[in-house]
Amino acid sequence: MGTYKVKVGNKEYECQCVDDNGRMGKAIDLSDMSAYPASVISNLKDDSSFALGYESRYEMLHFLKEELPKDEIIWEDTCYHKGTAEYEDFLFRALSAMFKGHRCRRDAMIASDGYRFIWENKSIEPVPGLMDGDKLCDILTRVRDRDMPDFVSINNYDDREERRMNMTYTYSDLWADLDKEKNEADFYALDLGCGMILFRGKGWRNRSLYVMNTELQTIYPLVNPHGVLIGFTHNDIDWESVNKLEHNGDAMDLVVRYAFGLGAYRDGVARFDWMLYPDGQYFADESGFGMEDNDEVNVSAYIDKECRVLVKFQDMEDPAVSRKLFEEAVRIEKGKKIEN
Repeated sequence: MGTYKVKVGNKEYECQCVDDNGRMGKAIDLSDMSAYPASVISNLKDDSSFALGYESRYEMLHFLKEELPKDEIIWEDTCYHKGTAEYEDFLFRALSAMFKGHRCRRDAMIASDGYRFIWENKSIEPVPGLMDGDKLCDILTRVRDRDMPDFVSINNYDDREERRMNMTYTYSDLWADLDKEKNEADFYALDLGCGMILFRGKGWRNRSLYVMNTELQTIYPLVNPHGVLIGFTHNDIDWESVNKLEHNGDAMDLVVRYAFGLGAYRDGVARFDWMLYPDGQYFADESGFGMEDNDEVNVSAYIDKECRVLVKFQDMEDPAVSRKLFEEAVRIEKGKKIEN
């Protein structure tokens, strides 16, 4: 038995290996549950949920114990008969989905790269009486061989997302981001006019929003990665207007859970839109189940080039009202310039 170290992402793992037919330290004994990475790879109980299509299961071991004794597995209205190639392919896809879905499992597979899977202790089985160790080794070898690029790619994506979620950006950072290749940039950038640039964070969890004033060489963080409004306060909300709206809880919490954004600047003024609650269809599934009976709830505010609120957040769904409030915001902005 030997050991080796491997770095996966930001973590370093100490791994154990065994001899493989005279080749010193070139195999991983998946039956040794006390040694990493075998302790993760052959553990079908912990962190073993998986999904294929619209169906999912919370634990692989429980699923296999329940389904392997049967002559067929029924999944998404498709029947897979034991002994057929389709049945074996389903087991392969299920285990593949399990490994892709959990960071700890992807790390363990990456750490095992270059080592053959073997099952030395024949007295134990991964699924007692239903699947022996050699068969599991065979399936997992095929999973690793096919999915290794995906394991690495998913990990890289997650690492990048984690960095984006936790990093505090400066003016120089955002300016440098403009010069990055599209796939490497941390933000989507949009020219808003009047020397203003909008930066929206990339990633499905990342809600960060910055505004850059190139004339002042200053950035204004408006929304943090977790969707908390950090550029505005309760004092920036017209409560007389907002309290008349249904589903206005996000205004009290100062969070954005749905759509939000900043429009183009005109006359030094831009409108920030904030959806407090979506249309009832948002909650419906493909068959319409779960749909609620309500319209969108939106509020908006007009801000200046230093992201100070000129007209507070309120209902501006009526175009005539929005136009009137825009004109008011422009008057306030021009008045500030005269005073200065």
